[in-house]
Amino acid sequence: MPLLSQSRFPKLWLLMQRVIGGNASKQALATEYYRNQSRVLEIGCSVGNISEAFLKYPEITFTGIDIDEKALAVAQQRFQDAGNFQFSLRSLQELSRAGERFDYVLFAGMLHHVDDETAELLLRDALSCTAMDGTIVIYEPEAVRDQDGYFFRLFYALFEQGAYLRSRDALEQLVTRAGVKLARIEDRMVSPGIVTRPYVARFNLLLGGHDSDKS
Repeated sequence: MPLLSQSRFPKLWLLMQRVIGGNASKQALATEYYRNQSRVLEIGCSVGNISEAFLKYPEITFTGIDIDEKALAVAQQRFQDAGNFQFSLRSLQELSRAGERFDYVLFAGMLHHVDDETAELLLRDALSCTAMDGTIVIYEPEAVRDQDGYFFRLFYALFEQGAYLRSRDALEQLVTRAGVKLARIEDRMVSPGIVTRPYVARFNLLLGGHDSDKS
């Protein structure tokens, strides 16, 4: 496990994300396709560093889930005064069995932490928790390309701790295999935080949902 991680030092990790970890750019990706959907689910919410982008929408009901108890404890503490936000260890299967359905389901840069088999299972389970007219938004750091420069490689080494970085094509194929009907896939450049240049990462942004032809 890296020395600086959300599990070891969650509050310090949050600070570093804000200062030089591209957090502002990532929050912009998380909300780019948000259109006032009322029920929001973030899968792999960590300490709530991306979740906080939704605080400006007071009418929503926000649910964040994660498997990291230490990170969740920080999120719960940070959002304790936001009555419409909840963070828990509940799994996607639990949510689905309980009949929970969400209008906006977000994978905010977490799929590169799991292998293809696990990622596909998570995506299928997420689809079962998505309302028939709901939206699934996925953004992921793209694996470094041969032509990418020093700043890209340094940023990835410091902040992208997942072992399963994928190419754009590989990510698109993975999401499609899971049954998510993709409406679009685009690239977005990420700035470090305290400055807006140089760009330090390329993220793939995917928008999808249920296949209406199969409903």
